[in-house]
Amino acid sequence: MKKLVAILSIFLALFIGINASAAATMFYTTKGIPTENSTQYTEPIILNKSMQIKYMIVDNATNKTKYGIIKHEITKKAKNQTIFPAISFDGDNITLTFPANVTVYYTLNGKNPTNKSAIYTAPIILNKNMIIKYMIVSGNATYKGVVKHTPCKLVKKTKFKKIKKNKRIKIVKEVIPELEPTSS
Repeated sequence: MKKLVAILSIFLALFIGINASAAATMFYTTKGIPTENSTQYTEPIILNKSMQIKYMIVDNATNKTKYGIIKHEITKKAKNQTIFPAISFDGDNITLTFPANVTVYYTLNGKNPTNKSAIYTAPIILNKNMIIKYMIVSGNATYKGVVKHTPCKLVKKTKFKKIKKNKRIKIVKEVIPELEPTSS
């Protein structure tokens, strides 16, 4: 499977222009655990609703993987909202980006942003446990939201399940992969 992903990455680089020399490849999903069969990152992910993205980054040189969860919550949505933040990946870093031509105030300390908070000028690198609260101001409209980034590790949890068959109860052991927050 890894060879197939590498071949597809080279094919895409040659014919579509994606950078084949990227340090890593990102796969993501909104449900379950991300794998190399999940959606491969190719363009920014628009956070246009309250959502959760689980990602896996595979280092192309070492095949080491790292995992994480990005949760987005819209806390104040205006009617007909068309301006949203996005998640981008450049082969090395995951970043939170906002559209140009709007003013974005944000905080990294968990407090609600005001017009005296930091003003967004460059992508925010998501490289540790982070809570970014933002306020987008465009004309007379204000949009607010929260982006939470949690680095994770993949663990296998053992669960026991009772199955009733022919008036007998059988206990079955299941090993289920889960993402567990890391302390970083």
